[in-house]
Amino acid sequence: MHLSAVRPPGNQLSPAVHSLLDLFVPAGSHCLNVGAPDRPGAGAWLLARGCSSIDEDVARATELRFEDESFDAALLIGVLDRLQAPQQAASELRRVLRPGGVLLVTGTNGAYWRHRLDRAAGVGQPEPGGVSPGSLRRLLLQGGFSLVGVEGQDGAFIRDLPLAGRLWKRRGSGPYRVAERLFPSLLGSSVGAFAIRV
Repeated sequence: MHLSAVRPPGNQLSPAVHSLLDLFVPAGSHCLNVGAPDRPGAGAWLLARGCSSIDEDVARATELRFEDESFDAALLIGVLDRLQAPQQAASELRRVLRPGGVLLVTGTNGAYWRHRLDRAAGVGQPEPGGVSPGSLRRLLLQGGFSLVGVEGQDGAFIRDLPLAGRLWKRRGSGPYRVAERLFPSLLGSSVGAFAIRV
C-alpha cells in the first residue's frame, strides 16, 4: 500500500491544512493561491470565508506578476515539490505579502517513518520533492521571513501500517498528534509551515 491511498481524495484538503487556514487566514483576506491543477487547492475554503483570491500556477512562483505588498496571505499547499527554485519562490512570495502577511506551505515529509520503512524494505523510493521540517524552516528563513513555524502533519500509526491501513482510514489519535508535534520529522506524513512577513 502506498501512502497516496490514505491521503484525502481528489481536491480535499487535509484536517491539518484546514487548521492552518483557520488559524492564519482571517475572513475577508486577499490571498494568492499558488497551485497546480492536479493538486488540492484552498479555493473553496477561501470562498466560504469571504476571502478574495487569485490563483497562480506554481510554474510562475519565481516571477510573480504582482506589485509589492499586494496580498494578506499566500498559499503554497501541496505543491512544494513542483517548485523549480524554492528559495527564489519563497523570496518572491515574501515580496508580494503585506507586512504582517502570512505564507502557508505544505509538502510531503520525506523523513516520515512509513517512507523510511518502505525504503528499508526495498519497496519505496524517496518521496519526490520530500522535505523535512528543518529544511523547510531553513528555506523560509533564507527567503527573508523572520517568524517561521513548522510542524509535522497528518501522520498516523495504524492507518499507515501495511494491510492495517485498509481497515483504518481515520486520522492519528490525540496522543499521536501530540507526539507528532514533538517529533515532526519522524511522525508527520506531511510538513506544514507558516511564515510571517514582519
